[in-house]
Amino acid sequence: MMKKSGFMSQVKRKWHSVRIHYNLVLLDGCLDCRMKKKLQEKISYHEMKLNNL
Repeated sequence: MMKKSGFMSQVKRKWHSVRIHYNLVLLDGCLDCRMKKKLQEKISYHEMKLNNL
């Protein structure tokens, strides 16, 4: 049986991974420079969180 902390770690890892890819898709089709900057910041945030797990 998996420990709760191990399960939560997997959930967090999956969440940040999904958010990175979701924001990358949005970034790919974005034309607004201000929105692109926000999306890049969100991607960086989730990459940082993923690397710290």
